[in-house]
Amino acid sequence: MAVRSLWAGRLRVQCLLSSTAAWESKGWQLLFSTAIQRTAGEDCRSEDPPDELGPSLAERALRIKAVKLEKEVQDLTVRYQRAVADCENIRRRTQRCVEDAKIFAL
Repeated sequence: MAVRSLWAGRLRVQCLLSSTAAWESKGWQLLFSTAIQRTAGEDCRSEDPPDELGPSLAERALRIKAVKLEKEVQDLTVRYQRAVADCENIRRRTQRCVEDAKIFAL
């Protein structure tokens, strides 16, 4: 069984090698050759400068981060104002309790 699979594998390799030689003799490039990969990679390059395409990814990321930070600043400002108002209410309430204690204390 193992001999058959080795023999079949050897035949496949020989078939592939002979077909590769036939393609190259006709001047056709193979689909998986590095020559095709190089030319396809060179065609993908853009000749336009990146400024004309719009903001870069870094600029977009910075703008998104700036918006998030502005929202956080607004949230913290509101929380601070509420805390200050709460402290002021507690101060007034304790002052009122002290005055009431002085009036009703005998």
